[in-house]
Amino acid sequence: MLVCAHNEEDYITNCLESILSQELPAGLIILIADRCTDRTVDLAKQQLSRSRSLILQKDHLNWRNSISENLQLGFSSATGDALVIVDADMTIPPDFLTITLPQIERFAVVSATVRTDSSRSILNRFVSLWELTYSFSPLGEQPRGGARTISMQALRAVGGFRDVYAWETDLDIRLRRAGFKVKLDKAVIVLHRRRMTLARYIAYQIQAGRARKELGISPVRTLLHSIIRIRPFVLVGYLTK
Repeated sequence: MLVCAHNEEDYITNCLESILSQELPAGLIILIADRCTDRTVDLAKQQLSRSRSLILQKDHLNWRNSISENLQLGFSSATGDALVIVDADMTIPPDFLTITLPQIERFAVVSATVRTDSSRSILNRFVSLWELTYSFSPLGEQPRGGARTISMQALRAVGGFRDVYAWETDLDIRLRRAGFKVKLDKAVIVLHRRRMTLARYIAYQIQAGRARKELGISPVRTLLHSIIRIRPFVLVGYLTK
């Protein structure tokens, strides 16, 4: 299992606890500590002291997109038939591996459904309600990268991760083009625990807009997304450098 973290001392303990509490053994747990200046590494060392684990501390940036670089570093150190990625600010249910791992025989990627922890703040509650708009989005809810199981064989076949911001969308596109199938499993719910602020909420949308432009998604489709999904700053990010 692979967890990438940058100053996640408020979340890493709960994330790792959910991994260690899996019904199936988690196997090798890899933590990429990306230029951490808080207690993330110390907390992880304490929690993983009795587990098969590897903590890699990265002190500088080589790629433009740090998360993609972290994933590629983890991929290079991973073993087994599947690479399971969990964001440091998420918690997964005990049956996550039990449900997703067997499906790798048919799908190159099995992603969980991500839901915002509404108890963290008023804005979190708003975001959790906004997530209901997935039900009438023209393309439905798309797989996210926060918690997913990936076939190592398929990942090797497409050359691993690339230096892009929306790494999960980029990976899914390349896998589909190579003839693989990807799946969003709506029966598996993971909790995004990060406390949302207005500045972070706007920044997420702007970054999403830039990612859509990087992936070559059309302006019209981006405009419709911004209107239907009530995400105006996605369009702002798309139109600005």
